[in-house]
Amino acid sequence: MTSRAPTGIAMNPNQLRALRAVQEHGSVNAAAASLRLSPSAISQQLQTLAGTCGFAVIERSGRGVRLTPRGLEMAELGDEILARWESAVDSLRRRAERPARTVRIGALPSAYRSWLFTVVRRLRSRTGMTFELFETAPHEAYDQITAERLDLAVAVRVPGREISPLTSHPLYRDPFVLIAPPDLARSTDGALRAFEDADWVLPGQETFCHEVIVGHCADLGFRPRAAARSNDWQVMQEMAALLQAVALVPSSCLTSTRGLVPVSLPATELPVWDIELATRAPVAATPWFTMIDREMSRLSPGQRRVGRERLAGMT
Repeated sequence: MTSRAPTGIAMNPNQLRALRAVQEHGSVNAAAASLRLSPSAISQQLQTLAGTCGFAVIERSGRGVRLTPRGLEMAELGDEILARWESAVDSLRRRAERPARTVRIGALPSAYRSWLFTVVRRLRSRTGMTFELFETAPHEAYDQITAERLDLAVAVRVPGREISPLTSHPLYRDPFVLIAPPDLARSTDGALRAFEDADWVLPGQETFCHEVIVGHCADLGFRPRAAARSNDWQVMQEMAALLQAVALVPSSCLTSTRGLVPVSLPATELPVWDIELATRAPVAATPWFTMIDREMSRLSPGQRRVGRERLAGMT
């Protein structure tokens, strides 16, 4: 193939890809098939490249073609150019997908510890997103989103509560576990009410967590007697160990506490939290929310079973 004097036409990535395909496949037709283009399109790309460079980049070889010595050098240089081009385009694309402002997330401490930190870390490294993170109590997340102090929250679904104009969808379930000293744990007859006369460690009064536990016990026909109270699940477990008391704790918050064991009870005997992702409807329509939602949905079952793994470690 002959070349013309340089015309000043800028080369483009498609010309370099055509040159590399010809080198790999040894013919214009095979190169065209690999790139899903017509042979005439490949020939035109190569002619334009030769005209831009001012020298021939391919030559005939038997029934096929091969790269000229300068064409080989151009192909090697083209690999470097294409790698930098594709890296730059990918970087610009990711920057275009960044949120217009910092994303404010609220969540339960147990969600942060068990999996949400991992999600935020991935998004920061892959998309360049920036975040503000807040610890939220189960009952306050929805109000914070409505007031636009948060953009989204990993929250506990409150049964019967109307969350309009918010939108939400479920993430996973977090069942409670009863923990007790070994002697008490062995005395159960398979019913939570068997611990009616035991000392209990409960969350603070007038909190959502207190309502969940006391309300569940009331449905089973008894009211637990508080020997200690705390709004920190780990502190509750340490109190139970010290006072030889029992406590109901979300499985995601279980810690290996000396002097306590999980009590085997039917699922119907235990309360459960439905964990969901909540936000405002306009936020749910944004590209950056879609990225966050996708990362959360990629959580492996192993990460969501963190509570069960801790439970297994306590037995």
